[in-house]
Amino acid sequence: MKFKIDFKNSRTMTFFIGSVVILFILNIFYGITLNIMIAVSLGFFISFALLSYLYEKNVAQKLRLEILNKEIRIYKNQEDSIRIKITQEGIMPILGGKISLSAGDDIRFVNDISTGIRQHTVTAITFTVMPKSSIIIEVPFTGYSRGVSKIVKAEINIPQIFGFNTLDLKQTGRPDHEIIVYPDRYAVHNEGMENQMIQGSFMQQNALFSDPLRPTGTRNYLPEDSMRAIHWKASAKTGELQTRLYEKTTKITWMILINLRSENSYAPPKNIEETFEKITFITGRATEAGIPYKIITNMVMMDNRTFFKLDEGEGKLHFKHTLETLARINTVTYTLSFERLLRYVQLHEELSTHVIFTGIADTSISADLSILKTKGANVFQLNEYGITPFKADSSEGGRT
Repeated sequence: MKFKIDFKNSRTMTFFIGSVVILFILNIFYGITLNIMIAVSLGFFISFALLSYLYEKNVAQKLRLEILNKEIRIYKNQEDSIRIKITQEGIMPILGGKISLSAGDDIRFVNDISTGIRQHTVTAITFTVMPKSSIIIEVPFTGYSRGVSKIVKAEINIPQIFGFNTLDLKQTGRPDHEIIVYPDRYAVHNEGMENQMIQGSFMQQNALFSDPLRPTGTRNYLPEDSMRAIHWKASAKTGELQTRLYEKTTKITWMILINLRSENSYAPPKNIEETFEKITFITGRATEAGIPYKIITNMVMMDNRTFFKLDEGEGKLHFKHTLETLARINTVTYTLSFERLLRYVQLHEELSTHVIFTGIADTSISADLSILKTKGANVFQLNEYGITPFKADSSEGGRT
């Protein structure tokens, strides 16, 4: 972190220096004889002013601040801390210094002292660092909401040891770190989705974690096998647990389509943050099941005029990219209609076996989703009730 010096004069120190100068002039030009106390005081203040000048010129010259954990990734409501190393390479100590930090409100400092400052959290820490040494201070915080936060303002206040002045250092340049707050995968409203997503909760052709499979036989059960794969009749006959063996006929893939528009306006849906948390949950389950997936939103990338998307992938690394993608999505941005996104998918995207969409499905959206169904995709809707098979002919005009 880089800082610039902002020196502030003290009125008290200015008064003392002015008094010393006046006494000095009167003694030289008018021959005024000073008594011993005044002479001692004069020498004292001259020495004090000289030391104060040397201190303020040198104390910050070799002062270094560095954020040690430049990339912090946490889930919403988790706690962590920013670790800051303060090094004084010079010969001047800093006694009772104070560092003030201001960051975006996607996090909340534990000792937050912000007073009505919009979209910021503020804290202050007192520190002391001796010459040729360093200290590490930790600034605890909590992930408050999905998003990306940075320290946008940092100031260091150094009190004068030999005077009444203050030396302030203000941060310059762009931040060289970031704090990414992921959506809460384990939010309370996600608990009810677990039973919806296990094998057999829907019809075989629609189940998110099922695929048309042909049984080829059984083998002895292994500890890493799923309990749902146990063939209980074969186990009863042999007296040992037997696991079903299947031959895959197709490969399951997911396409998750996120609608960032409300039903009747360009604003994001009121429950969009809850939607992100549910997507975090289901993509985590897809990762555990080894299912590849991709995410497409109706947010438009201004540089190439294409829809913002995460390409298809699988595994833990892909899930990490998913979390970062969801954290970085700006809901207040330029979007196109969800119908436009669906038509783009029809024309330009390789159709996945399972399509999961968010938001309300009105008549026109239902018609486009029905086209995906006729092409062989199993279509699901992610809404406040969880994740359910989409029915275009529902009595609510597709709002299921």
